[in-house]
Amino acid sequence: MTDADRTYTNLMIFKIMTSTKGRISVKQIHAAIEPNMGVSLRSLQRYLNGLAGWGLVAKDGENPQGFVLTEHAKNLFQDLANGCDA
Repeated sequence: MTDADRTYTNLMIFKIMTSTKGRISVKQIHAAIEPNMGVSLRSLQRYLNGLAGWGLVAKDGENPQGFVLTEHAKNLFQDLANGCDA
């Protein structure tokens, strides 16, 4: 998988998460992207753990594991949408 493929996968994860209120499970994200992306459930878990490590998503500690966008991610996306001058 190329860097472009990984970037696209992360963007698809964000697209799904921003269109969902509250928590979303790995299986829900997988169901939304699998038909088009060919990403395994385990690979998706690795992507989400990486995003959590960057502080862009937070694990909710429930079983099954769920994720939510952090305020940092929401602010970042808002800045991108508004055309940040920084």
